[in-house]
Amino acid sequence: MTMSHHGAVLVGLGNYHQGVPELDWGARAAQARNLPLPVVRAYHLSEATMPWASTADRVIIDDLRHAAQRHLDLALRHLHEHWADVPSTGTIADGLPWQVMIEHSADAAVTVLGSRQLGMFGAALLGSVSTVVAAAGAGPVVVVGHPSGIPAGYPEVVVGVDGRDQTDDVLGFAFDHASRHHRPLHAVFCWSPDVLATAQWRNPPPAPDRADRWLAEVLAGWQEKYPDVDVRRGVVRDHPVPALVAAANGQDLLVVGSHSRHARVAALLGSVSQGVLHHATCPVAVVHPLGSSDLRL
Repeated sequence: MTMSHHGAVLVGLGNYHQGVPELDWGARAAQARNLPLPVVRAYHLSEATMPWASTADRVIIDDLRHAAQRHLDLALRHLHEHWADVPSTGTIADGLPWQVMIEHSADAAVTVLGSRQLGMFGAALLGSVSTVVAAAGAGPVVVVGHPSGIPAGYPEVVVGVDGRDQTDDVLGFAFDHASRHHRPLHAVFCWSPDVLATAQWRNPPPAPDRADRWLAEVLAGWQEKYPDVDVRRGVVRDHPVPALVAAANGQDLLVVGSHSRHARVAALLGSVSQGVLHHATCPVAVVHPLGSSDLRL
C-alpha cells in the first residue's frame, strides 16, 4: 500500500553525503512553499518473504532494516538541528528504492533525490535510483548532487524551452521556483536539426532567425503572471544536452521536461532530461505531469 504524501515536498533519502544534499534542498523548498517534509528511506526485504529464505537471510534483512532506521534517524536529527521550522517526518519502506520512490511521488508536490556523482563534471551514474525515478516518477523530480549549498552571487533558474506538450508544466515550475526563491530566470531554446526532426511538437519552434521572437511569445504570459521574476532568454544552435549543461554551470537549478512516462525505461534513460542529469553540475528538476506513473521495462 502506498503512503500518501499529498502536497508535500518528499525526500528520498540516499546513501551519498549522508543524504545532506537532498535533505537541505528539500527543506529549503518546503520552507519556501510552506509544506511538510516527509523523508522516506527504502530497503529491500523481498528475499525475506520467500518461503526458502534462510535464518541467515532473515538476520541480514533485519540488519538492513535497522541500518535504514539509523540512517533515517540521523537525517531527521539533521533537519531538526538545521531546519527546525520545517515540519518533517520519517518512514522506512520495504521495497526496491526506485519502485518505492516512483510510487510515493504520485501524491507529492515535489520529489527530491540525491545522486552519486562521478568524474570531473559530476556525471550521475546511469541507471541509479535517482535517474530511474527522474525518468518515470510523477510530478517534478529534483536530483541533487554535491552538498555545495546555494551558489554564490545571484544564481539563475535555467529552463529548457522546446514547445512540446509539457512546456507549460516546465515553465510553471521554473517560474514558481524562481519567484519563491527570489532568483532570476534564464529561458534557453536549443535549435538542433537532429532533435527537431525526431520530436513531436504541440507548438513547433521556428527556424533560428525567428526563434527569439517565438521564445518571447512563449514566455510573455508567464512574465505577466510572475512580474517579480527577472527574465532573460537565449537561443543556442546546439544539441540541448551540452547547451543546457553549459548554461546551468554554477547556477541554482536547471529545469527540463520529461519524455512520456509511458515510454520504455531504456528510451527514457536516453532522453535529453537524462543527458543533463548525467552531466549537470547544479541540481536538475525533471518535470512530469502530476499523477501516477507508469514505468515499462
